[in-house]
Order: sequence, then structure tokens, then C-alpha cells
Amino acid sequence: MSANERRDLERKIEALIIAIPRETDAQEFYLQLEREYDDPASKEMFRFLAEQEKGHRIHLEAILARLDEKLAKLPK
Repeated sequence: MSANERRDLERKIEALIIAIPRETDAQEFYLQLEREYDDPASKEMFRFLAEQEKGHRIHLEAILARLDEKLAKLPK
């Protein structure tokens, strides 16, 4: 793997490290909104959006794990 390919992989990892907490923040934001609303339709919508953000986070964490493994196997 070339130095450019290694840097590209490292940049992807950095992006995921930034993105994952943002997904958590978005999930918490929607859960807070769910608690603030009384009507069932709004509660359901915000609960759904929170679950979507949770799914995004889980997916990004899986990608990060795969990229970390790939990077660890590369020669220094």
C-alpha cells in the first residue's frame, strides 16, 4: 500500500471518529424532544429519528472497526 493510500485510510478513520459522537448527540437530541412532547404522533416521530441515529452510529462503528483492523495490518 502506498503512502497516499495509507493517508487516505487514516483520513477516513479520522472522519468516522468525528462523525460517531455526532450521531450520539443527534440521538440524544431526538430523545429529549420525544420527552418534551405529549402527543403520540410527535413522540413516535422523535423516537423513530432517535433509532435511526442509533443505527447510523452502530454502522459507523462497524466501518471504523474494519478500517482500524486494515490499518493495523499495514507495515509502518
